[in-house]
Amino acid sequence: MLRRSTTEKIGWLGVIAILAAYISLNFGFLSPKSLVYLILNIAGSLCIITDALRQKDYQPVVLNIIWAAVAVFSIIKALS
Repeated sequence: MLRRSTTEKIGWLGVIAILAAYISLNFGFLSPKSLVYLILNIAGSLCIITDALRQKDYQPVVLNIIWAAVAVFSIIKALS
């Protein structure tokens, strides 16, 4: 099992990834269908899930599972 300090760092990386995606989208650097945008959302969500599970904080887990699922389905839709 990962140490608490390690999962906290992973969680912060997730927050940074999602914020980078959101900021990039709003400033016009990425489009909502951009693969980079969607991957940042998936990676960020998985990182936050890792930290939230370690802390047994289940609301962020549920939110980020849905967040990542939407991004995965968006990638599938974009590729088809």
